[in-house]
Amino acid sequence: MSIKQLQLVIFGINAELYAIDTQGVKEISRMEDITPIPRTKPYIEGILNLRGQIIPVVCLRKRLGLPERVDDKETRIIIIDFDELRVGLIVDFVSEVITLIDSTLIPAPEVATAAYVAGLCHYNNNLVIVINIEALFAEQHEIVAEIGVGIYAKQ
Repeated sequence: MSIKQLQLVIFGINAELYAIDTQGVKEISRMEDITPIPRTKPYIEGILNLRGQIIPVVCLRKRLGLPERVDDKETRIIIIDFDELRVGLIVDFVSEVITLIDSTLIPAPEVATAAYVAGLCHYNNNLVIVINIEALFAEQHEIVAEIGVGIYAKQ
């Protein structure tokens, strides 16, 4: 029997720690100029031209229903690929990448937001919410439809 390990990117939003699986993470960049797209969902910040590739950018803070804040020098954009779509996620800061054994992931509690919570883990004496990106953006094709461009990840 093999032990499954998870690599997670730990990041912060609103003084809480979150994590996503590194499997879909392509890069992490500093906050850049984002071109707003009118009449889209409030959490869609706009599009980013990253080395010639147009990427929709989502404010994860807004997507999670958290209060807004002003971006600062710690704000980052995590570029991810999932289900053939490349998206940028704005977060308050990125801490580090950790490796943990899958069995140490605590099951998500039965709460209203549990649909996108893959589980919980401990990191430096803090509880970290592990986000299931696919569940969080279940309507991912709706993101593309709202922005009006076909931004699909290069395979």
